[in-house]
Formats: sequence, C-alpha cells, structure tokens
Amino acid sequence: MSKNQKSQPREEFTLPLRPLRLGANLYALQTQPGFEQIALDEAAKRAQARVLGSRVIRERSGIGIFTAPAAPALMKLRCAEDLFAVIGYHAAPDPSLEKISAAVRGTRHIDWALDARVRLMPGSKAGRRMHFRVIARMTGEHEFRRVDFKRAVEQALVEREDRNWRLDEEHPEVEVWVTLLDSEFIMMIRLSDDLMRQRGYKHADRPGSLRPAVAAALAWLSDPNPGDVVLDPFCGTATTLIERAHLGRYAMLLGGDNDPEALAVARINVGPRYKPIELRPWDAAELPLPDRSVTKVVTNLPWGIRFGSHSDNRHAYPRFISELNRVMAPGGKAVMLTGERALMRELTAARKIAPDHIIKVEILGTYAEIYVWSAIAKSGADRSA
Repeated sequence: MSKNQKSQPREEFTLPLRPLRLGANLYALQTQPGFEQIALDEAAKRAQARVLGSRVIRERSGIGIFTAPAAPALMKLRCAEDLFAVIGYHAAPDPSLEKISAAVRGTRHIDWALDARVRLMPGSKAGRRMHFRVIARMTGEHEFRRVDFKRAVEQALVEREDRNWRLDEEHPEVEVWVTLLDSEFIMMIRLSDDLMRQRGYKHADRPGSLRPAVAAALAWLSDPNPGDVVLDPFCGTATTLIERAHLGRYAMLLGGDNDPEALAVARINVGPRYKPIELRPWDAAELPLPDRSVTKVVTNLPWGIRFGSHSDNRHAYPRFISELNRVMAPGGKAVMLTGERALMRELTAARKIAPDHIIKVEILGTYAEIYVWSAIAKSGADRSA
C-alpha cells in the first residue's frame, strides 16, 4: 500500500473469553453492547487491569473480564456502567441446572468478593447473615426457563453453609448476577451502586440524553490530552463534555446546540464547575469558530428519531462533516456516534469521511456505530458541502 493510500476502516470486534480460572481479583465490567472493549482499555490504563476477554449479550449488555488490584481506581472507571467480582464459572456443552447449582454451592470465592465490596464501597456488608437477590440472564437454547435458572441459583445459595443466606427481592444487601451464555455459566457479585451508572452531576435531564458511560467511552476514544480543545457541536445536556472533563485535564471545552431547552439543562449540569467551558447556541453546519482551532471533536450526531428526521440528516450530515473538518487542527481526532448507519456508509463511499475505524455498538437495543478518524489525513474528505 502506498503512503497516499488510506486503508479501509477497521471494524472493532470482541475478544474471545477463554475458560476462566477463578481466583481473587477477578472482575467483570458491564457496558452497553459493543462498548466493552473501550471500557476494558480504560481499566487497563487507569486501574492496571489485565484483560482476559469479553462477551456480548445482544440488545442487553457487553461484559469485559479482567484481573486487577483491588484498588479505589476500579470504582473511578467511567466507561463502565457496573463493576462485578467474578466468583463462579462453569463451562459445558449442555449445562444442566444440577451442574449450575453445584457450581454455586461449591464456589470458594464469595468471601474475597464481599471483602472487596466493603473495601471499594464503604458501608457495604460482609457479615454472616446476608440478604440477597439474584439477577439472571440467559442466551441460547436450553431445556429450562430463565425463571427456573434463577430459582436454582437462589436455592443453591440458601443451601450454602458459609452464611445465613436469605432471599430478599425488595431490600437486598448484595446482588448476585448469574449469566448463562449458551454453554458458559458466570456468577458475579455486584460491587458498584447506581451512582456508577447515573452520575451525581446529572441535576437535570432530558429525553434522549446520552448515557454517561457511553459519553465517557466517546471521550476516551479521543485520546484525552491536557492540551485538548474539545468540541461537541451537538452538546445537548453537556454529558459528553462533562465526562471528558472527568477523564483528565484539558485546555478548553466548547459546546453548542440549536435547542435552547437542551442548553438550559446543560448549564444546570455544568454549574460553576468544569472550567474553562463555553456553551453557545449555534448551527452546527456554520460553527462560529476559526479554522483549525479545535484539537478534538467528540459528539453524538442527530439520529433523526426523537428529534429531526432521516431526510433532514441526509442533507445536513455532509455539511456537519465539512464544518468539522474545517475547525479541526492537524493532528486532531474526531469521534462521532450515530444511528444513521446507512447514511454514514454512503458518505464513506463518497469519501466525505474516511474513518480510521468503525465500532459497532447498541444503545438500549438500537444499533449504532462510532466513527473515529484523524485530522492529519483530512480523511480524504471533500470539504465542500
């Protein structure tokens, strides 16, 4: 391949999960499907994690498996929605409820998981009497129902002699998550609470607002740098800009939107924090910014579902992309999330954009893609609208 040729965009894939060897410091994180590799990369770089593999439950979640020191850095991960300690595992071509129950009764790793939960979540309980509930998930074809799977795990926990396990669906002290992925059974104790998923800065919200962990994943893909001038031309409630602020130092955060209500919510969420930051009303196809003034663009493009339409996007997307190429400085990077997959493929074929790679994801059951490209090559894009 010549220096002037650009390779085809690389589509991300998940790593195979090899049979697990249970032990202390074996963890799992949970994301929206397709985001697990991004979250694992953050865990490797910020929490000294050693990545073991991943799995995807279509239309539900992505799961990343890793080992790491039991340190506070685990609870500071922003690209994950939940964190778990892995305490049970069984792999067989045709797992039965009897074998699953035996794996639950026989696991020797509950103590370290509960101790880790106390260390990471002060106020958590790890005593001899434990009120619990089970969250059960299944994929593939089996000779039993999910409710039977759930009850078998509950009964096996009650039968254990290490603690007085009491089923309590309404006020549990611990959540036990069990997942049956075709032939693999994985048992985990949830270490995180709802704050890891919902975030404390969300003082105001709006329908269609991006999930915080998704926004953090987009910001992480931009390779945060202290000198970043970060632009979100469709900032909405400012979730992406705030998440970028939590990932490290920056020079400036710039956000705008054509919806006054969204900007009002954004200003409430930002408050007096995250300086320097500017939030402005604008048309993303005519940004009031100088050429090459932005080093990173991180944004959730309009999907044409809740707001706008697909026909609007067909006319607007080329203008948006041309404008983003104008304001990005050489060496910059753009990260864009969109549900307009067909339209983006058309624009890629027409060389309006030449992404370095494309990541397939799902958000609340809806398929989408993340496009990442560098400003160095200017994407081979036609900068005319």
